[in-house]
Amino acid sequence: MPENQRVRLTKKLLKDSLVRLLQQSSIHRISVRDICEGAEVNRTTFYKYYGSQYDLLGDMENDVLLEIEGYLSSDGPQPTDAAQLTQIIRYLETNMDMCKVLLSNNVDPDFPEKIVNLPRIRELVALSMNESGQNERNYITRFLVDGCFGLIKMWVSIENREPAEHIAGLLDQMVLRMGTGTAAEK
Repeated sequence: MPENQRVRLTKKLLKDSLVRLLQQSSIHRISVRDICEGAEVNRTTFYKYYGSQYDLLGDMENDVLLEIEGYLSSDGPQPTDAAQLTQIIRYLETNMDMCKVLLSNNVDPDFPEKIVNLPRIRELVALSMNESGQNERNYITRFLVDGCFGLIKMWVSIENREPAEHIAGLLDQMVLRMGTGTAAEK
């Protein structure tokens, strides 16, 4: 058990170091040496867990995706969409530095696509647009995801940002309007 805790701590130090570096530079300009110096971790230790800075970035992205997937899980009593969105937004708020860099265009431009491809998100979009054809669903999904992603990206960049509940409600309202008509029709 202590070894697992040590491994988690080492990985957290490496991730925190990468986040600090990504706040100043592109992933392509960051070396493993830079990450290790910032984390005060030996490079041999880094390579024990990761093959490159891109692998470390991928692990950070996977952490976020797993958290989001956990909030969207259909196990147990089903919370409302707004409640799920609020939990996700609170998670982003709690992990703001990491989320800011992951949402940045200079890190991984495919990250929004990874979020879209989460099975539960695909399922929720499909359920909200059950009468649309496949092509129309794809267009609407892309519009919704890019719009929601843009809104969240803007929200994380604001210093005095609105509460998570407000942003979640706004996102929920927009998705309802787009997927099934206006919210007033509901």
